[in-house]
Amino acid sequence: MPTHFAHDNVISLASARAQRSGNRGPERTLLIQASNIQAEQEVHRHIGLDASMTLTELRKVLDIAFGVGGGSPWFFIDEGGHKLDRSSCVGHVLNQDGTIVYVWGLWHFELHCLEIYPRDNGTPRALCIGGSGGFTIDFDQAAINAELTGTDTIRSVLSHVRPEVIDLVDRTGVFDFIPLLQALELHRDTLIDAPTTRACRALPREHSAEASDAFWSCILALSCLGDQQLFNEVITSTMSTLGWVADDGSPLGAADITASCADSLSALEELGAYGEHLTAPVDRLDIYRVLLRA
Repeated sequence: MPTHFAHDNVISLASARAQRSGNRGPERTLLIQASNIQAEQEVHRHIGLDASMTLTELRKVLDIAFGVGGGSPWFFIDEGGHKLDRSSCVGHVLNQDGTIVYVWGLWHFELHCLEIYPRDNGTPRALCIGGSGGFTIDFDQAAINAELTGTDTIRSVLSHVRPEVIDLVDRTGVFDFIPLLQALELHRDTLIDAPTTRACRALPREHSAEASDAFWSCILALSCLGDQQLFNEVITSTMSTLGWVADDGSPLGAADITASCADSLSALEELGAYGEHLTAPVDRLDIYRVLLRA
């Protein structure tokens, strides 16, 4: 049964993209924490950044993430208090466990690098993956990421997605599904034969709203090509964000979610895209593309 939506729920798919990319090149993403701490309040943002981004570009990302900007003087300083060249790459001046400070007017924002992982083609240059507090309005992750990515990009990605999935993404407010769908390149041709395509397009077999949400949550989770722990995390977080709970009001577990769309997952298992006997990742991705594309 659905309850009130929890739009502040955050699903992290960064680890999934890192696993898929491996070590194919020098591209890196920095996961940073940016904080403004004052006596009366604390405002924090967690942001994934392209390490090749310049400090000038980073300034624009921070202004959007914190809802500041305008004509105030700004610059970055290192831990020794020295001004940094605005054309410097973020990855050169901010290493793991390192700190720099963004000075905007009289305000200081401390930036800490929490993690570094490989990038892939579907990773946006900047993505806010969490936060708390705000200066003039409450923290709105979806609005921040929409501005960072741009409505044209979002519209282009979703133009290739089937309506049921667009509806799920819209109702969750989980923006991190957009780069996942972008990375899948749903417009690409696949090597799936006609019988398999027909089998995919007949899913889900279940007709209830809960079962449909459960199935598409599973497909999005499977598309990450992660392990069982990541799969469970994505489906339970997604269903919770959508407002589905057990009859006693407790959160749905992964077993409850997969049970509600068991017939469809069984059909997927026969195709080698779910369960213990999986086909090669490239073949599974083609199946997920056929399922998710419009």
